[in-house]
Amino acid sequence: MLPRAHRVLRADDFRRAVRRGCRTGTPHAVVYRVTGEPDGPRFGVIVSKQVGGAVVRNRVRRRIQSICAGVLGEVPATDLIVVRALPGAHEVSWDTLRAEIDDGMRRAVRAA
Repeated sequence: MLPRAHRVLRADDFRRAVRRGCRTGTPHAVVYRVTGEPDGPRFGVIVSKQVGGAVVRNRVRRRIQSICAGVLGEVPATDLIVVRALPGAHEVSWDTLRAEIDDGMRRAVRAA
């Protein structure tokens, strides 16, 4: 589980990451990264109704939060990262989703 201190909680932070952040895409997720955050690293997850019903969305959200908790030490301390799940994210295996999001985060860190 991702500790509360490392979660994005405010809508303004999500909005800023999506609008101004460096974006990298994968087949089942989009990763947004903003640098220069004082309380980092922090992670946020966006899972829309296009992904599925409430049970499916929560399962995808928990999977993505677990992936983010696993890379917590590898992300620079000044980063805010938001992962948006795309339709079909619930259909892929855990290993595939983890590999895609890890790759997206690495590319976002390299791009900025």
